[in-house]
Amino acid sequence: MSQSALLRSTDGTAYPGVLRAASGASDVVIVRWPEEAATLERLRTLGQPRLLLVAPDAAAPATDDCDEDWIRLPAEDADMRVRISTVAARAARHAQPPEVKGDGRLTFRGHWVGLTGIEESVAHVLSEHFGEVVDHPTVQAAASVVRQPSPNALRVSISRLRKRIAPLGLVVRRVHNRGYVMDVG
Repeated sequence: MSQSALLRSTDGTAYPGVLRAASGASDVVIVRWPEEAATLERLRTLGQPRLLLVAPDAAAPATDDCDEDWIRLPAEDADMRVRISTVAARAARHAQPPEVKGDGRLTFRGHWVGLTGIEESVAHVLSEHFGEVVDHPTVQAAASVVRQPSPNALRVSISRLRKRIAPLGLVVRRVHNRGYVMDVG
């Protein structure tokens, strides 16, 4: 858990003593249930992890979404921390892969970044095998669709790709003598 920020609900209310579970794009958003049902639907569409604070007299929400959990108010800070941490961990494990649609953008959880031609080709093959090792020849072949880069130029392109996708909470890791993996950071 990041200790840099207090957890805030969608209306900006701070929850003293409750820390935000941060892992890039996997920040957990607090939603008051049932008052913020419309906001909840928008967050579900975006795939944003969320913790519902259920009003004492409200019916418990039915959910089977890995990105969602709930706790009835009033709740202890320690219980909320555990729920937040659990939602963040599940969201990271069950992340939907990013999409490269051929329009120069990589989209992930409702956000996007622009990519150059080689970055887009490499990101496409890595996102198709999200969370899995993609061997060097396959990555090289993907980059070669745009132009034949030298091994050093390919490493530079992957380094630039890493920087571009970092704001989305994504990483590209090198697996020594094997290839590359795109995953949630």
